[in-house]
Amino acid sequence: MTDEKRLRAALQSKSAREPKATFEYFFRKYRPLVVFIAARYLAERADLEDAVQETFVSFFSHAGAVRSSVRSYLAASVKNISLRILKRRGLATNADPDTFPAPFGDAASNAEFRELVADMKRVLPEEDVRIVLWHLIDDLTFGRIARTLGMNERTVKTKYYRALKKYRKYREAVR
Repeated sequence: MTDEKRLRAALQSKSAREPKATFEYFFRKYRPLVVFIAARYLAERADLEDAVQETFVSFFSHAGAVRSSVRSYLAASVKNISLRILKRRGLATNADPDTFPAPFGDAASNAEFRELVADMKRVLPEEDVRIVLWHLIDDLTFGRIARTLGMNERTVKTKYYRALKKYRKYREAVR
């Protein structure tokens, strides 16, 4: 059963236990992803915990209005909540990949992710690594990245595509 079908079934259930069990399932399944995305923006642990809690409270409160996938809704929600916390505090974003919490459920996948980021950092400037990760992992638009970095959107797109090209070329040479 897909997550979306599970959510619909829980919301339509006559039993009070079904929605609670379903929301616990979503919390256990998606908490690592939500923490990972929040940590991309927030350096303070208290801010990170607030963002994660607010994300799930929002999801539980508005579950009936979720039109996209559960994963997409949670990812977009935590990103927006994290940016709102940063805006309130007037802080810059935390984009150091070395401080990312584990985004995946198993240690092998997390190790592979960290190796990939370290490999990218060998070839690309820090800013380019940040742009690639924000676009691919956080699904940020080029416009949002440009505003965050104080750049022109075309410049961000150019940096993104050049970084991917440069990294691919590096990987081909290493093989």
